[in-house]
Amino acid sequence: MSQRKKKNPDSEESLQKLQTLESKWGGQTVRLGWTAIPNLLLERQQALSLDAVDLNILLVLMKHWWEEDRLPYPSKKKIADTIGRDGSTVQKHIRKMEGAGLLVRNPRSYSSTGGQTSNEYDLSGLILELSKLAEQEAKERAARKEEDARKRRGHIKMEDGNNS
Repeated sequence: MSQRKKKNPDSEESLQKLQTLESKWGGQTVRLGWTAIPNLLLERQQALSLDAVDLNILLVLMKHWWEEDRLPYPSKKKIADTIGRDGSTVQKHIRKMEGAGLLVRNPRSYSSTGGQTSNEYDLSGLILELSKLAEQEAKERAARKEEDARKRRGHIKMEDGNNS
């Protein structure tokens, strides 16, 4: 009797998502790497007081954050080269985001010499702020959905000026 291999719905879903990415962006582009970015980060960047440089820095950090329990640690030079900015500009923006509680720099050092290498970046603060914004967004969407449903049922008159 042959053993049937059970299908893993998660792996099938992952494969479908990858195929969708490949159909949108092209297989070779996707095979060279891609980064998942929460839509809320893009939609609420102003609420987080992020400018374009801040967002670009965060995108580079996310690109280097492969595993949840292993923080990203690109060098400031790598970040600066990637976004086409000066190292001092990157440093200033990182300090600003750190001051806002969105990220924390943790120094890393060479084990043999004790000298410092690149920092690792903890994005827990950003995740916390996005979680708060997500709760708020979910409540706003639910309220809009309820209001739309009430309008459809005729409990709220439309604001078109033709109501009597």
